[in-house]
Amino acid sequence: MVRVVGLMTGTSMDALDVALCEVTVAPKLACRLVAFAAVALPVGLRAQLDDLDRLDLAGLARLDEALGRWFAEAARAVATGHGFTPDLVGSHGQTVYHESGAVSWQLGEPSFLAARLACPVVSHFRQGDIAVGGAGAPLIPFVDRALLHRADEDRVALNIGGIANVTLLPAVGEVQGFDVGPGNMIIDELARRGFADTCDRDGAGAAAGVVDDRGLDDLLSDPFLAAPPPKSCGREQFGPAFVDHWLGADPPTSRQDWCDRLATATAFTAEAIARGIRAHAPGTRRLIASGGGVRNLTLMAELARRLGNGVVLETSDAHGLPVDAKEAIGFALLAACRLHGIPANVPSATGAVRSALLGRITRV
Repeated sequence: MVRVVGLMTGTSMDALDVALCEVTVAPKLACRLVAFAAVALPVGLRAQLDDLDRLDLAGLARLDEALGRWFAEAARAVATGHGFTPDLVGSHGQTVYHESGAVSWQLGEPSFLAARLACPVVSHFRQGDIAVGGAGAPLIPFVDRALLHRADEDRVALNIGGIANVTLLPAVGEVQGFDVGPGNMIIDELARRGFADTCDRDGAGAAAGVVDDRGLDDLLSDPFLAAPPPKSCGREQFGPAFVDHWLGADPPTSRQDWCDRLATATAFTAEAIARGIRAHAPGTRRLIASGGGVRNLTLMAELARRLGNGVVLETSDAHGLPVDAKEAIGFALLAACRLHGIPANVPSATGAVRSALLGRITRV
């Protein structure tokens, strides 16, 4: 058994998820979650991440170091608060640029974690998959296969973070995984601009709005949705520039206008997920959802409606994986695999030509 701190900051760029885990690698991969905390990103760091395009090389280098130092302090505070002495840290880092199959760049220098927590750190997970021809994403299918696969039911694991991604878990056959499109990213950006909030809480804004069917059709014509997997996306496709373009032709001028845009964006996210499942896993009987998006009641209701009665929609809580902690747990497991020399990419999900070890090990 290895005591691992799993760290994840996603495309929403709002918090560091810290999962304190006891991981068993053999005879099968398993995990017991000891504790979980989401530590809010300091305002100054968040401001720099929101303004990445204006940072020069020196600014990016300083941000890399600042994030690493803050990761170390936040992780140590959570671990100490629970009397948890780690053997290992798995740190995903903060993605600042991702170009599928070409480059994936995460900030958060791991040396500070290794020094502060006095244990090895595994980081930079995506580059190993890219080096063997993969997209560098998604990486969680390895974990989903280990923890959620059943031999008697076709399942899909869904994570709704800034981006929505799925792992297809057929009862028999190859596991696949890919990004289906935006998760919370467009919704959160609209909430910031229209309501000075970080998200559409409980989906209340969308619930008060009316979907613009013509606008929804335009959004659904985005070529990413029709592209075949393996595929991955990020802020480069569905971030602030996407929202700028969408709002530019007809800017909202009232609260109701903003609610209508939220309703349309929420329908876009739900339909992108449903289309991805219908196209690539039509036999799905159970959809297991996690990530911050499951807190959006309007989004979940819209997704259930678009999936239809043949698919059971539930959260990962029902499977012992808290919805907010699942991704951080995943990187704790991937780190343990790297320490034990176990390849952890899924070539059928990323397009890699072979299995590969994921992550660099830093010791100080």
